Amino acid sequence: MAKNSDKRLTLRGIFGNNKFVFVFSLLMSFCLWLWISIEKSPVVENTILSVPVEINLEDSIPKQLGLKVFGNENYTVDVTVVGKKFVVGSLTADDIRVAAQTSYVDSAGTKTLLLKASPLNDKDFEITALSQNYISVYFDSPKETEFAVTPKVIANVDKVVADGLILGDAVLSNSTLLISGPATEVNKITGVTAEYVIDETLSKTTTVTPELKLEGASEDDLKNTEIVENSTVTTMTIPILKEVVLPTTVSFRNVPADYLDSSFKKTITPASVKAAIQVENLEQTKEIVVGTVDFNRLDIGTNEFTFNSGDVTDYVLLNDNIKFNCSVVVENVTAKTVNIPTQNIKIENAGEDYTVKILDSQIQNVKILGSQADIDALDNEKVSASVDLAGVSLSEGNMSVPVTITVNYNTSCWASGEYKVRISCIKK
Repeated sequence: MAKNSDKRLTLRGIFGNNKFVFVFSLLMSFCLWLWISIEKSPVVENTILSVPVEINLEDSIPKQLGLKVFGNENYTVDVTVVGKKFVVGSLTADDIRVAAQTSYVDSAGTKTLLLKASPLNDKDFEITALSQNYISVYFDSPKETEFAVTPKVIANVDKVVADGLILGDAVLSNSTLLISGPATEVNKITGVTAEYVIDETLSKTTTVTPELKLEGASEDDLKNTEIVENSTVTTMTIPILKEVVLPTTVSFRNVPADYLDSSFKKTITPASVKAAIQVENLEQTKEIVVGTVDFNRLDIGTNEFTFNSGDVTDYVLLNDNIKFNCSVVVENVTAKTVNIPTQNIKIENAGEDYTVKILDSQIQNVKILGSQADIDALDNEKVSASVDLAGVSLSEGNMSVPVTITVNYNTSCWASGEYKVRISCIKK
């Protein structure tokens, strides 16, 4: 049998292999270098730049007092560390926590907070210094307040509008603003203005973007306040008007179809009025509507109404404190009195909090006006009423509420006068 001792690997044979010896030497050199680096590595100092400062108010005294941080919240410091070179050389800001101490913050104002730094992992190093040991932080109670916005137009030209035209009052797209910030600052605000400077002569109505200014304090005193999103004034419209004299008229509501052309004779005194109309609307503005007449207030004969110029909002009247007297003559109609039974009275918008019932068995003596033919054909069943409780403050018990009278399937009849019905409200 052949001997196989020559095939066995021996220590002498292994180390007699030059390739093995080369690889083995490299491995041992690396292990020796690694041991020296770890065990014999020199202790060095390093500075970690821009480590964020944590201001944690969760479960803190300031939070319990309703205080929060305003102004700068993104503080950073440089942290000096000492340790073995191979450790500190790999450190970053993520390895260190710097926390501001808020235990002594017990009131609003700028407070000086002590900083404490600590490792965030088990790496072997020591924190020896911070670039600063304190930071100044502004604490206050948050507050939101709504302010009315006053438009302010400033003329930077000799002639603001073209000859024969009038500068109207500026109109804002939003008349109020919600301002938020620290209570100390918000309490200094006395008002808000939307300001625009006119630097050229205007000949037509113009829409611009105004500059918003908080009144009552300087910008430095209000540096932490801000306009709540979606609350801002976006535009200012500056109307350019022209003086005209136009006839006066009134409008009607709750009009039966047969009288949509307002065929009743009406007289308004004064018959004309001086007004300022936007230049863009001159062609289509033929008369001035000084008031609205409800058909339910019309009766047979002459009906008198009075309207004040101060109540006219759709036009700019140039004559102050005018009373407009309106006479409406109702002719060629007939009257009939009917009673509306309970089953013809409908309750609307009662809500979910109360059970509402009608107490009256009928609405009596409802006066209906209309053409002779329609009045002759009218009976109680053709007249109905509705009680709209939207906007009515209900409470347990009985109360009297107004009703709207409707003449069904009829184009000439209407109810003259105001009527009410008693209802019972029971809490569900």
